[in-house]
Amino acid sequence: MSIDPEQTATIVVSRAIRAGYEDDFDRWVKTLADLARSAPGYRCAIRLGQTAGFQHLLFRFEDRDAADRWQADPRIVAHNRIADGFSTTLAQTRTGDNAAFELPSDATASKWKRFVTTWLTVFPLLLVISVLVRSVLRDAPIPLQLLPSSVLLTAMLQWVVLPRLQRYTRFWVLQGESGKLQT
Repeated sequence: MSIDPEQTATIVVSRAIRAGYEDDFDRWVKTLADLARSAPGYRCAIRLGQTAGFQHLLFRFEDRDAADRWQADPRIVAHNRIADGFSTTLAQTRTGDNAAFELPSDATASKWKRFVTTWLTVFPLLLVISVLVRSVLRDAPIPLQLLPSSVLLTAMLQWVVLPRLQRYTRFWVLQGESGKLQT
């Protein structure tokens, strides 16, 4: 039977992986790909990785029924529950040769969650830097005390704190009220 491109179904599964679970995710993906290859109507799979534990898995099936049957298969449902223990997910299915998907990204993160995590990180860092700078420059005017404080704080945030903060909190800050990733 020939494949009609307009009937082809694409499933995109996006996952934000908790820091420290990258190897578990790699093993999980390998098993998922094996399960997909054995499914009726399976055509191909592609894995797209982003920085700091963000992954997108694309699966193509010959039609929507084959894609829906695969996703509803009890083995797939049980296997997805394993990954739900160490990642947050969003699965989308589209049919047709020109399927379009909205992918979750850091831009879709919850603003209040990003605020809370950033503030909880910045406040103690700012407190330590301010105390250290003031002890060294105690007689200097406030603007001169703030100059090294702001340079140190900005450098620490840019190169040390924010990359780690994103890695460790991405799965949570991108999670919507439904528990799924937001687009």
